[in-house]
Order: sequence, then structure tokens, then C-alpha cells
Amino acid sequence: MKIGLKMKIAKTLSICLLGFCSAVFAAPKEINVMVTVDWEGFSLDAENLEAIIEFRQKYPHIPMLQFLNPVYPLKFQNSLQKINSTLRPIDVHGLHVHAWKRLVDQCDVAFQAAPAFDPDVEHCEIGDCGYSVSLEYAYDEPALTKLIACSSDMLVSQGYQKPTAFRAGGWQLGPKLTSALQANGFTFDSSVTPAKLLSERWGAESEMVKLVGQLHPNASALDAPYSLATGLMEYPNNASLADYTRSEQIVELFNTLILNNKIVMVLGFHQETAVDYLHRLDEAIPEMEKIAKENKVKLNWVAGAK
Repeated sequence: MKIGLKMKIAKTLSICLLGFCSAVFAAPKEINVMVTVDWEGFSLDAENLEAIIEFRQKYPHIPMLQFLNPVYPLKFQNSLQKINSTLRPIDVHGLHVHAWKRLVDQCDVAFQAAPAFDPDVEHCEIGDCGYSVSLEYAYDEPALTKLIACSSDMLVSQGYQKPTAFRAGGWQLGPKLTSALQANGFTFDSSVTPAKLLSERWGAESEMVKLVGQLHPNASALDAPYSLATGLMEYPNNASLADYTRSEQIVELFNTLILNNKIVMVLGFHQETAVDYLHRLDEAIPEMEKIAKENKVKLNWVAGAK
């Protein structure tokens, strides 16, 4: 057996042990990797913004799909100036919605307090709440259609691009929210993710893992883009976010996608926790670029459909 083939088999076996094993094909000629940013609406702390700015200075060639939440000006002073300090002209502006009560009230939608994927943070009597309320399970389709339209308009009024890309807070996408996105002209969604990638941090029995598992029971790290509905493509968040995947896991996922001839990888991080977790992407990126070069795969850093 040739040494190169032995090495490939050994590499494949190691990946199989990680639970991502499937049929292995020839490496693709190129792979499109999308770095996304979820703006949760919790905070705009200087340490997180500075971590993002430093990262962007180190990787000026990497565009980002910014899933922006329109709630910040309702909660914080000088919020747009702070957000814009991290953005670059090469970025794409998408919409990220958590059902914050302040946002829902602003959009004249009746607030719903449950079900939630993190009930412990939902204390409406002592402050803003709604962050972890499931869009899909808590709201009906007309309410979601109205909330998405209002949120999109708010982003535009704040000076951002009219969003056609969307990610649901907590990945809480289902048929009702899908219809609401269609009705509002969205063409790109990235709200599907494998529940098992969240289980290490959240716990297998957590409401987050249970709800994501119910909404996306067949989601896999090997998922490729597919048609979610007429005019609406799903680009699965198949590599989750850096809060839940360590550097070595990100690299392993990238390697697995290449070995399985996949051409899209969607990963990212949260603005609110950038100082804690963005270093995982920082550590993984040079390894990913090295793997692509060694496999003669063109690595395209993209911020949208390509």
C-alpha cells in the first residue's frame, strides 16, 4: 500500500472516531467558507468589540456575514457607532432576531414569554426579557411575518443594507418562520445546525439541545446548501459557532468536509462573547488554509451565496 494512501486512510479513521464518518470521495476543487457573526442584543462591551477589531486587522481578506440585530439602539447609547467600528465594506448585512420584549413591543406584536430555550434568563419583571423565547414555537405565522418585516425595516433605517439573509435566534426556525421569511423576500437562511454540536456546552438534556433537535432532527455537520422553500435557500450552520466548537474541532470539521467532497462550510461566533471564543477561529484559520493548500483545494472566504 502506498504511503500516501495509508496516511489518507489513517486520517479518515481518526475522523470517523469523532463521529463524522461517511463515504470519502476525492477532495473538491474548492470550498467556500463563510464566517458569520451573531449580534445577540445583550451587550456592546468594549472588550468584545476590540477583540473583533483585532481579529479583522489580522485577517483583512476574510469578509463576514453580519447577522445584525436591530434591538441595540432601543437599549444602548451610541450603539450604531460601536457596531460599525467592527464592520468592513466587504461584509454582507443580514438579520438576526431574538424575540426581545423591547423589540417585539416596538414592532407592535403581542409578546409571548414561552417556550424558551434558556428559561433561567427569562425574568421580565426585573428587566428586558424574551432573548431565549423560541420564535417558531412561541409565535404564530402572522406575528412572525410582522416581526420580521419590522425588524428588517429597522435595520435599513439604521443605515444597513436591506437584509435578504437571516438567522433565527437559537436556531429556532420551523415552517411558520420559513413562511414569514418568504413573505418578506428573504432568499438565504442559516438557522439549521446539528444539535449535537451544542450538547457539550449546553448539555444533552438542555432545552436548547432538545428544541434544536426537534426543529432540525436530521441536521449534520456534512449538510450542504439546499432549497428550504421556493426562493429561499438554506445554508446550514454546519460548523456551529466558536462558543461551542474548539479550535481543533473546527479544523476537524473542515478536514471532514474536504474529505467528503463538500463545498460549503458555515461557522462563526457571537459578538457578545468574542473576547472569550474568537481566539478559536484565530487558531483554526491558519490550519484550515494549510489543509486546503496541501489538498490542492481553493479556499474561498465568502460572506454569502457564491
